[in-house]
Amino acid sequence: MSEVNYKRLKNFSSLFKGLADKELKFISDIMKKKEVDAGKIIINEGETGTELFLLEEGVVDVYKTLTIIASKNEFGTKERSFIRLTGENHCAFGEMALFGSGERSATVKAVTKCELFVIEGEDFSKLCENHPQIGYVVVTNIALILSEHLRKTNDDVIKLTTALSLALSS
Repeated sequence: MSEVNYKRLKNFSSLFKGLADKELKFISDIMKKKEVDAGKIIINEGETGTELFLLEEGVVDVYKTLTIIASKNEFGTKERSFIRLTGENHCAFGEMALFGSGERSATVKAVTKCELFVIEGEDFSKLCENHPQIGYVVVTNIALILSEHLRKTNDDVIKLTTALSLALSS
């Protein structure tokens, strides 16, 4: 892994909105650049993780494990791709790891060769202690991102519940 030029962080406007170049430099100082080959798993659902990943280049798929009915008394699991993220959109994933080292909620797999910027949770915590204003701005931006994801998830649950209700009443 190598260093990240702070100017490249301007591409991640949703995450670093409101930060000046000087502040972006502090963030870039704690980041590492990582290249991942196509087909490699970046994050495994259910494993403990402590890193936030920024997708600078490449394409990744995000998978969730679903429980399926194999037969009347048997259940199985199946992975299903829910979303494809591209470096063109400068997406971030794994952001919940900055707030504790809980289990990863999905699997992320490189579809093409990817260039990632990585922030370790412990390094981010130290940055927030030393530069509370930077921490405040980034955490606020992450909260806005997560609340947008939660709103979309709520909408999806309503649609699925309605579809299930209609299917069961037929």
